[in-house]
Amino acid sequence: MSRTRLVFSGGLLLFAIIFTFKHHLGFSVGDSLLLFIGISPYTTSYLSGVHITMYFGLGMLACGYYLTRKEIMCTFPLVAKTLWIAVLTIILCYSFMTDKLMYVVKWGATGMNSISYMQNDSSCTYDVSSNGYALATCELTLKNYSNSAVAVMVKPDLYGSYSNQDDPLSESLQSVHLEARPIRIEPRKTFTGTLEFSGVAESPLEVRGRLKDIVLDVAVDGRNTVFDYDIP
Repeated sequence: MSRTRLVFSGGLLLFAIIFTFKHHLGFSVGDSLLLFIGISPYTTSYLSGVHITMYFGLGMLACGYYLTRKEIMCTFPLVAKTLWIAVLTIILCYSFMTDKLMYVVKWGATGMNSISYMQNDSSCTYDVSSNGYALATCELTLKNYSNSAVAVMVKPDLYGSYSNQDDPLSESLQSVHLEARPIRIEPRKTFTGTLEFSGVAESPLEVRGRLKDIVLDVAVDGRNTVFDYDIP
């Protein structure tokens, strides 16, 4: 058994899992990497067409598993034969493990650094009236991984959350200005709830609808961050 080959094959196997499967934020590292280099993880649109990340990832996973099993078969035959169980367990628990890891990594974090936003679990229903009054009812999930409570101001970006940026509805949503709402997240706790946001639309178009994967403006101690993970 070559230690170098074992490290390479084991590393490839671990990277394939991290690359392919969803972590605690609800999407994969592979999706983020492909988007970063300008390649869509799907051949057409989100949840439509061939998922390129999955094809690449499963290919690497198969190669990593085969090479790792081959390297340890002679020295540790029992481990090699049960390797699939360990791999399957890691895959099934990957999202849970990354979530718990964040509690360790961000234990002493403060302010904005302690907050994570579950964008893929978010949605808003919006109602813009002809007189310019706008109302959005949103289901949001935020986590505080630190050991101290955090007070945050949150506000959904309806325009940023709308995928078709070149139609009349897009123009109407762009003109909507909602008021931020305060929430308090206790130490090492998750906030999951429904919040109502009211505001005005400068270019009112009487519309109503529902959006998913909400882009969220979050402010902590005067510091603003826009959570937009560019989910494919």
